Amino acid sequence: AGAATIMGQMRTAVRAYAVEGHPPDVVVARANRLLAGMETDLFATCGYVDLDMEEGIARVVRAGHLPPILRHPDGVAEEMVVEGGPPLGVLAEAEFPMTEAGLIPGTLLVLLTDGLVESSRLRLEEGVRRVCDVLAAADPVDVGGVADELVGGVGRRDDDVALLLLRYDGQGDRPMRSHWTVWRVPNAVLHARRFTARTLRSWGVVEELDEALLIVSELVTNAIAHTQGEVGMDLTLSADRLRIAVNDGSPRSPVKPVWVSWESTGGRGLLIVEATATAWGSVPLSGGKQVWAEIPWRRGS
Repeated sequence: AGAATIMGQMRTAVRAYAVEGHPPDVVVARANRLLAGMETDLFATCGYVDLDMEEGIARVVRAGHLPPILRHPDGVAEEMVVEGGPPLGVLAEAEFPMTEAGLIPGTLLVLLTDGLVESSRLRLEEGVRRVCDVLAAADPVDVGGVADELVGGVGRRDDDVALLLLRYDGQGDRPMRSHWTVWRVPNAVLHARRFTARTLRSWGVVEELDEALLIVSELVTNAIAHTQGEVGMDLTLSADRLRIAVNDGSPRSPVKPVWVSWESTGGRGLLIVEATATAWGSVPLSGGKQVWAEIPWRRGS
């Protein structure tokens, strides 16, 4: 019961730190300090993978846990080489290095606990080899079938088993991205609009340009007027939409006014963004936030 309680607390902590926008190594390090500060002699292992599905990049952090296993499209299955740290709760100031791996379409990523590969009758190395053999012979198209083969092909176990599989299929069109650091000068919004116009025209975005410039004006104005520190703008063009995001150093989420009088000189920015974009929102980032908006886009429109 005590171990289950600790595990639940750690899962909640990891999720909370991840939602705040921290990178994987920071997420695991903060969860480790939290557990180390609790009045318990228990610890927990952790395998954390952050996946960029558009770029095909897996960022992995290990805390006393088994590394992921990759099944490549050519059938070769192998453990990822991932430098690890100690289990959570052992050393408060432990370091947890992050390892990046590129995934090509057709790759299977497998996360598992040692209950699947180790028992009193099975050495860990032999268990991992068996998993790799099953993956090499499996049909990666049927991920559920692969999971059934892995779980059902070992026999009696001494411990619980957790297994997670993901097949990365890639994307036909890689999104185009561009970043701009907004200068805190009197003409900051003008410079941001000019950068946006140049970038979108080079990407072939024409009919949506006026809407994009209006959103940029409002988001950048809000960031400059209501926050301190650096402001950045990110443009992302995918197959069907344009995303405009402005990052600032304030963790306070923007609040849309319920009502604005005709005499007011401000307060309409988010109302304009909401009326112009198909979707908008705010997400926390390390030490600040990102306010984003999306508008639809069709190639050749």
